[in-house]
Amino acid sequence: MSELNLLEKIFSITNNGTDKLIMFCGIPIRFDRTGYYRKVCKKLPVQKNKIIFNNFQGSLYGCNPKYVAEEIIKRNLPYELYWLCKGIDNIDTSCFPEQIRLTPFKKKQGLKDLASAKIIIGNVRSNLLIQQGWVKKENQKYIQCWHGSLGIKKIDGSVTYKDYAERNWCDVAHTDSEYTNYLLSNSTFEDKVFEEGFWYNGPILKTGHPRNDVFFKSDEEKEQMRQKVYSLLEIPLNKKILLYVPSFRDDKRLYCYGLNTDKLISALESKFGGEWVVAIRMHPHLKKYSSQLFKFSDKVIDASFYPDIQELLVASDSAITDYSSCIFDFMLSRKPGFIFATDIEDYNTERGFYYPLESTPFPVAVDNNDLEEKIKNFDLEKYQQQVEDFLKDKGCMEDGHAAERVVDLIEQIMKEEN
Repeated sequence: MSELNLLEKIFSITNNGTDKLIMFCGIPIRFDRTGYYRKVCKKLPVQKNKIIFNNFQGSLYGCNPKYVAEEIIKRNLPYELYWLCKGIDNIDTSCFPEQIRLTPFKKKQGLKDLASAKIIIGNVRSNLLIQQGWVKKENQKYIQCWHGSLGIKKIDGSVTYKDYAERNWCDVAHTDSEYTNYLLSNSTFEDKVFEEGFWYNGPILKTGHPRNDVFFKSDEEKEQMRQKVYSLLEIPLNKKILLYVPSFRDDKRLYCYGLNTDKLISALESKFGGEWVVAIRMHPHLKKYSSQLFKFSDKVIDASFYPDIQELLVASDSAITDYSSCIFDFMLSRKPGFIFATDIEDYNTERGFYYPLESTPFPVAVDNNDLEEKIKNFDLEKYQQQVEDFLKDKGCMEDGHAAERVVDLIEQIMKEEN
């Protein structure tokens, strides 16, 4: 028996629902993680005009919550804005507007702010907060923006793979769905996905996704965004960017990320001209493996620290993913997008797809040689027509006004409750 296995037999700590379970020499010791919320936070009154945002379980300023917040600020509305954030004392918070107050994710003050907010706006399951004791009050409203866009990966109730469906996570996700008052969609396709897979029976509002409003900005605004990205990533403005955004795997396997960046850059420069760099933005679950998987240089850039992927998408000239829904956001730019999916059969078995990858406009490659060939034979005119047909088929209604619709909803809620 290895030393690690022996140590685990003597002592281990796991989170099990709302409990923290400590095993010491085979003896279980349970600690209830909900105590502080029940004793202190649950009693706090809800403050009218207070809004709290949850972006990817305490992440920095980005995704749908960011663009909802910016529309609120733009309208100069009299709301108190709070952002749940991990590691407040050790991160660069300069990306946040001065109108937003940061509050620690899963910590005491953050739980108090969550308990007293009138509106909760999130883009991900609130499982970690529920496990800390959060119980949504009757006079709180929870707006679920989600973080996908015409996403191909099956979610929650749509997943039939036994190991996934039986996870404790799914039990807590049911509670999150029960708490949700409004679920936002951008298409008839997403309406059906949420009806099937989200364990949710409330209103689905076709507002569009606020984060996708960026693709409908003026050329001047998009150029400003591009220059910001280039500056922060220290990329010369005369270079072109290929953004690689891989998704994570439930079993944490890493062999599937073997992108040959040298071969990729050569293929891009041969096909599209100019000098290219590859910017790699790893999923939060994968950031710690970045240096193990890629050799960063002036041609291969680590963009995982960049808080807002939408700005990266706007600034990029092309994008590659495996199964991330970001490629369906990028589609709105009509710029070349590709799929690099080396484990497509395994992934389809474990998670599953709502429709075949091959039915999308994106050329699908299963290895580096295949990707090189797909780039070489890429037909932009054909691709852009396929994008139009795809968006029409999915009933996509993105038009650059999603954030406006969501803030209209927020104003309506505030007026009804005051």
